[in-house]
Amino acid sequence: MLEPDGGQPQPPRLAWTSTPPSALDDEGYRAAIGQCVDAILRMHLGERLVNKIFGRNLQSHAAGLIVVMHHEALLGLGPRPTLRAIQQEMGHARTLAGFVALLRAAGFLAVEPVPHDGRSAYLVPLPPLIDGLRQWLSHHLHCAKTVGLVPQRSVDRLIADEVLYRRFLGLSRGLLARTRRVMTGDGAWAWFDRFDCGDRIALILLHAHHAATTGGRGPRWFDVETRDMAARLGVSHSHVRSVLNRAEVAGLVEQDRRLHRIALTDRFLAESWAWFATFWGWIADLARETEAAGMSELSISSPRNRDIGT
Repeated sequence: MLEPDGGQPQPPRLAWTSTPPSALDDEGYRAAIGQCVDAILRMHLGERLVNKIFGRNLQSHAAGLIVVMHHEALLGLGPRPTLRAIQQEMGHARTLAGFVALLRAAGFLAVEPVPHDGRSAYLVPLPPLIDGLRQWLSHHLHCAKTVGLVPQRSVDRLIADEVLYRRFLGLSRGLLARTRRVMTGDGAWAWFDRFDCGDRIALILLHAHHAATTGGRGPRWFDVETRDMAARLGVSHSHVRSVLNRAEVAGLVEQDRRLHRIALTDRFLAESWAWFATFWGWIADLARETEAAGMSELSISSPRNRDIGT
């Protein structure tokens, strides 16, 4: 959606912008957010190298785009990824050039020369990078199933059918683009996502909130060990404290510094619910699109794609 004056595209509006209190207690959502938090955090906690490389949203989104463009090319749906193509879509040319060099050094990415173009190289995602995006999408696919947006048989088929799942990856470019646009907005999740490991900090807070017991009405307080959180994420303690203090100013958390407790505000809970409900809806749409394409009846090993690494 464009501004009336024809300016820059604006973040897409989330499907739910205000959440009735009853929705926050929905058992399906509680179960799904529990699955999401546990699964996503398992990918990151204690993984200092992963958190160092993919701690910022720009780098994570660029890595996802490389993998998706690679699978688009396998399917004959688009060109193979190059640094120039990634820069043209996302900007931040110098930062992304350094990030691609880091991915190569860390064993997440290889390059192949572009024929007749000595200045360009194809970016070839290696299994650790492909598996990272695959795990992330699979976790959210299971969450979409838990809230009733995707039937179990579809999840089973997408996970078990390798050819179909490659189609799922190859069709997910729109999903990633919408996610990037939302993360430029002013919602609670977008706010956290701007910081190093900010989404992971927010996930830890959500996990603690839903694990805490409540004595009745009012804030649901829970203990927070910020030094432990920092150590598990591989960031500094001062960084975690800074994010929490700024979140308090932004109206997303309340802090009881004397007792080292935190409570999430209604705004944080409602806008997090809005984000995940919307995102899982997009995942469900992508699953239906993938199945409708009938990928299990197609081949990705056509002659034009045989030279593309998998």
